[in-house]
Amino acid sequence: MEDLLPNTQHTGNGQTKQPLVTGLYARVSTGRQENEQTIESQVDEIKNRIKADGNILSDKHMFLDDGWTGTMLARPGLDALRDSIKRQEIQVLYVYDIGRLSRDFTYQLVLLREFEEAGIKVISLHDINPINEEQGLMRNVLGCFHDYERVKIAERFRRGKLYKAKNGVVISGSALYGYNYVKRTDTTPAHWERNEEEIRTIKLVFDWFVIERVSINGIIRRLYDLGIKPRKRRSDFWTKGSITRMLRCETYWTGIAYYNKHEAVESKTRIKNDKYRKVKKNSRRLRPKEEWYPFKVPIIMEDRFLYDKAQEIMEYNRRYAKKHRKFDYLLSEVLWCGCGNRRAGDGCNRNGHYYYRCEERLHHFPKEQRRCHIGGVNARVLDALVWKELTNHLTNSELLKKHAEEWIREQANRSADTQERLKIQEQIDKLTEEINRYAKAYGSGVMEFDQYMELVRAARRKKEGYQRQLEELKARVSPEVVNIEADELCAEARKTLKSLKLYDKKNFIRDIIEKVIIKERSEVEVLCHIPLPQLALTSTEKLGHEPIGRNSWTAECR
Repeated sequence: MEDLLPNTQHTGNGQTKQPLVTGLYARVSTGRQENEQTIESQVDEIKNRIKADGNILSDKHMFLDDGWTGTMLARPGLDALRDSIKRQEIQVLYVYDIGRLSRDFTYQLVLLREFEEAGIKVISLHDINPINEEQGLMRNVLGCFHDYERVKIAERFRRGKLYKAKNGVVISGSALYGYNYVKRTDTTPAHWERNEEEIRTIKLVFDWFVIERVSINGIIRRLYDLGIKPRKRRSDFWTKGSITRMLRCETYWTGIAYYNKHEAVESKTRIKNDKYRKVKKNSRRLRPKEEWYPFKVPIIMEDRFLYDKAQEIMEYNRRYAKKHRKFDYLLSEVLWCGCGNRRAGDGCNRNGHYYYRCEERLHHFPKEQRRCHIGGVNARVLDALVWKELTNHLTNSELLKKHAEEWIREQANRSADTQERLKIQEQIDKLTEEINRYAKAYGSGVMEFDQYMELVRAARRKKEGYQRQLEELKARVSPEVVNIEADELCAEARKTLKSLKLYDKKNFIRDIIEKVIIKERSEVEVLCHIPLPQLALTSTEKLGHEPIGRNSWTAECR
């Protein structure tokens, strides 16, 4: 019998004890614990205990959660263990301690009650294994300490790090892209140092984005083509977020980085098909600036112009990028209310109309606290009216031809005899400098007045001659050619304006119109960047106030 059951044990009364089918559960929560292989040490200790108890453990009944927080129940190893218990595959469960099941005391009670109802005996290597109610109470008390220990350790680490950060000690081991984190030694404190290879990448990104005006997607494509990989991602592709953070990072110019800039929070959205999350607080939120702790790092970029220009480009892209909207508001971002606030699209009301309303009235409740009392404007009516009046002015034959002629003459002057004009201008500049030198020499008493006047007259005659040559070169454009080309441009401009799509109309309006101001009594004022008198559009009709919608709930509340 002993040969058939090598794990069979003999009891003191001569009976044999049959080995039990066991399960093993182990968990570690931090990357540091994973690196130090503490989960292997847990498994090894539990296996030795199972062997000493004479029980059976198979590989399929080993359930491990590497790097998973104990504050959540949704863990792949734990779920597999619970499913195995439901299928009645094991008889006893071994854990290193009860805190491995969960660090939350309430979750501990839920799991232990679930295992007890399934007839599973739980054996903890470092906790009380109760055999009566008193010992069960003591185990629950120890479970409370597991929860308390987690909170206490986290708070102790937080306060210790903040204290060091307040005294200028570099805490974070994860340096920004472009830097390397250097650990503390006996002679030098922890600090960041320049990473020259990553700095070259940063300079490439700013040159592409600011000087060559490459899009962020284009930058990602170029980095992939050059074989430049991101620092942390396993993929060879960069993400839009990492490129955007690089372009917004002011540390490269100021040499000031911050600790405690963000705080960990639970994300409001979850990735599709993402059943498990290793960390409960898997998102970040920016803290108030007064809670940041600065520390100095090397400056890696010198030209501040690149940073400022990059912010302007990103802000422009944010405001004017294509977006998927239910209704396309033509005048968005250029429309203002007479009270001084912006106007924004308010969506569709119950009658099927879209309105531009004052942001102050949209976002401030209740109604009696609002300061703006100018009503909403029907978006379709206002968009059509502004576009019609604008195109009427821009297709005016006399004005359009005049501007076309000026533009053609300017382009022709730029292209005709360019090299010769540059040489003449260079001679004019030299003569101007020469005249200034004569004046300084006369002022210092080096030459007499008669000698000074003679030299100045000769230099001025040469300068006037060069200036006449320059004017003749600028006047070499034929008026007949200008008239012919101007007529062709006018016809093409009218054709183009009629064929513009909505997105092109938006860009066209943003290039020309500075503001559209909604005033009381149905007046609309349009301020343009074209050399015309101020373009004012005034309508006597009630813009967007159809009788069916004027007394609706939406109109009264907004």
